[in-house]
Amino acid sequence: MSSQNDISLVHKLKLVLIGFVVSCGGSFHFGYQISIINPMADVIQGFLGRSIENRLHHHLRIWTQKLLWPTVAGLLFVGAFLGAVLSPKLLHRYGMKPVLHLSTLLLVISFSLAYISKIVNLAEIFIIHRLLVGIGIGMITTAQTVYLTEVSPMKYRGFMGTMTGFSTSIGFVLASGIGLPQVLGQDHLWHYAYMIEILPSAILTLSLLLFLPTSPVEALKKGNAKEALICLETFCDKGTAFNQLAQMEQEITVTEESSTTVPLKTLCREAGNVLFISLLLNATVSFSGITAASFFGTFLLQNIGFNNNEAALANCLASLSGILGNVIGSFTIDRVGRRRLIIGCLSLLALLNTILMGCVFFFQITDDNNVGYAFLGIFMIFLFIFSLGVGPVAWFIATELSPASFRPQIQSLSVSCQYITCFISSIVFLPLYQLVGPLSFLIFITPLTLCSVYLFFYLPESKNRSPEALFMDLKKTKEKTFG
Repeated sequence: MSSQNDISLVHKLKLVLIGFVVSCGGSFHFGYQISIINPMADVIQGFLGRSIENRLHHHLRIWTQKLLWPTVAGLLFVGAFLGAVLSPKLLHRYGMKPVLHLSTLLLVISFSLAYISKIVNLAEIFIIHRLLVGIGIGMITTAQTVYLTEVSPMKYRGFMGTMTGFSTSIGFVLASGIGLPQVLGQDHLWHYAYMIEILPSAILTLSLLLFLPTSPVEALKKGNAKEALICLETFCDKGTAFNQLAQMEQEITVTEESSTTVPLKTLCREAGNVLFISLLLNATVSFSGITAASFFGTFLLQNIGFNNNEAALANCLASLSGILGNVIGSFTIDRVGRRRLIIGCLSLLALLNTILMGCVFFFQITDDNNVGYAFLGIFMIFLFIFSLGVGPVAWFIATELSPASFRPQIQSLSVSCQYITCFISSIVFLPLYQLVGPLSFLIFITPLTLCSVYLFFYLPESKNRSPEALFMDLKKTKEKTFG
């Protein structure tokens, strides 16, 4: 098919530019927000505690302090869950660009609230910031992934999908460095770390106003084939654009796009297998150990022999391996394919979690600080493998498996599932680690193993295949399995 033909260098550069701008204005903030509180945990906890105690005029109990911090940290995921749930209705009613504008505005307001909370010494404002930034992230990451899938030529959808994971890693690494005590991780400087995030949001807003094209699928749903063709011609020649346009029209017709969002009951009946695979993968990502690494990486390193400053610096350097994994993954995903990459990475992550558990056991027995360096090395490999495949693919696999009429809702449910299970994982892991020590890693090893086995039997390869063909294959698999 001509739609599979390669595109010119100019078209490729346009595609990369738009992918970079959109993902840095979106998923970048997710990586930044989950990482920034890791090295600055003591500083922000101190601010929250002092602010509340000064107003209440008594000291917080120890159990209250222990509950307050993971709850405030986890509010990011509660907000992201709400934002992801809201996205399909907003996308249906207002369209792609207005939703991107709205979510960007929410993010900018939330960054400002974090700064203001320090100026006026009100912990409650910071807590509101944490919830609001989550809502903005949930909205923009859902819309962003759908947008990048729909504007990209089929051959490059995998590459564009990895940009979501890449920008998340960029945000994660940047925040790990900015939050160091030697930079902004200090009592009188930490609030400036949140104002930095306004820059990529401002760039996205200007880009939306000046040159970002509309979604061709959205244009077709409104009956504007001419506008859809103009968008497609931004990234490929006219012949390829015409072929893609015809394919999109067929996809929308076959899936019988309605004028309203599809009821959940209908969604489960018509696309239940796609939904289940997407939910399963995103929930497993949350319980892969990445949430523990993001929120408690410094804590884990402190508990295996590193002092406070060493742990913060080691955590920052370790996060660079995630960037390397993203870069390599972006060039291999369309060669290796999604199926092999996902199943292989899930299996390796289960193995690496097992080794990390063994390192903690060995350190507790021997109290040998050299075990800490082994733990750090495995930790870096873990971040590399996660960023190489399953991390970025989980963001967009639902958009590749779903036909146009179900795509926003399935993507919303998938992302919502990841956010709410991330919240559960962040709340559960630390108390569990303090209770049972290294055995807490079993909550990562078990789902990783079970998910890799299930996907081995039921996950199709989506590389260079249309959502329509994949959807039909999955329906046939469901009929063979359940009759």
